[in-house]
Amino acid sequence: MALHTLSSGQQQARARWNTNERCAAFDRKKSPYLTQQAQDFLAQQAFCVIAGPGPHQELWGLLVPGGPGFVQTPNRSTCLLQIARQLAPTRLVGGLRQASQDGLDTQLSFCFICHPTRERLCVQGSASLYTGDMPDLHALPPHAEPLRIQVQVREAFFHCAKYIKTRVAGLTCPADLFSEQARYPQHLPGASTTSLSENIRAFIEKQLLCFLCTRNHDGQCAVNHRGGAPGFLVALPPDESEPDGMLLLPDYAGNGAFEAIGNILETEEAALVIPDYGAQVALCVSGSARVVEVETLPEDLARRCKGAERVVALSVRWVEVQYGDWSATLSYERARAQSIWSAGRCSQTSTRSQCCLLSSSRTQTL
Repeated sequence: MALHTLSSGQQQARARWNTNERCAAFDRKKSPYLTQQAQDFLAQQAFCVIAGPGPHQELWGLLVPGGPGFVQTPNRSTCLLQIARQLAPTRLVGGLRQASQDGLDTQLSFCFICHPTRERLCVQGSASLYTGDMPDLHALPPHAEPLRIQVQVREAFFHCAKYIKTRVAGLTCPADLFSEQARYPQHLPGASTTSLSENIRAFIEKQLLCFLCTRNHDGQCAVNHRGGAPGFLVALPPDESEPDGMLLLPDYAGNGAFEAIGNILETEEAALVIPDYGAQVALCVSGSARVVEVETLPEDLARRCKGAERVVALSVRWVEVQYGDWSATLSYERARAQSIWSAGRCSQTSTRSQCCLLSSSRTQTL
């Protein structure tokens, strides 16, 4: 991928932090279609995070639990993705519906992740709700007809697993740390709100990973994994300067591609998808965003972002709570993790295994 095809924000970020040479190899891995390796990987995945516009073109993210076969690749330029009908009320699906009614395609980005091996595949392209026939998939809930999304692939690429250090209980570390967590935290709102309440802030600061959703001036979205120890996400209460609250996301050293940071420099917007797998709930927090230097933060906040090279400051505008039954998906992921551990395939360097390999965005250490 030549430098002149990068967005202006990516070019600006790479020049600012001097990473052009370091990320050249990553750029060359990008493909305008799904390689056989990518198709094999997709066939085994059970989770997906999607970034795209809502009904009013605001940026949103959505976590989609599924199972092996919930995404299909009839050819190397097309993905067919099935999602449960229970996700129909979400803002991102609302944006797809609105675009379909207007006869338009929507620019979306998909991040598929194998948590036990930390491998990730990103697929970007134009998407629409799909009305044609699709083969019956055993992973779908029997009680609800699924929604179907058809994606025309624009770009697909693997991220480097070495930048992910986050341990996800039950998925990347033993399941006994995972099984006793309560589902459906009662202190969260039922669906949507517009600000960071005390309960929402408490939920966020317990989490150890999130997915950063961004887009550039052309509307092309991106999803990037981020992680750290509980508390790495700093949730600040509403005040006079930030009437709906603010989230601080430390940005640590990575591959230097600056896809997400470049997009924020361009459009000044972002959304965070923050899952709690044990509780089977995820938050999407969306709003305006900017990139700030750590040394410009107040001393107490700078200490909480120790080790970061910069910080994404998200001024909250909307919060969407996504509930669901992820039991089948999590059972599959835990069984796959156990199989990988038993075979000695899950290591810091990650090998090309039955899960297939990918590469990925920068992430943060635990």
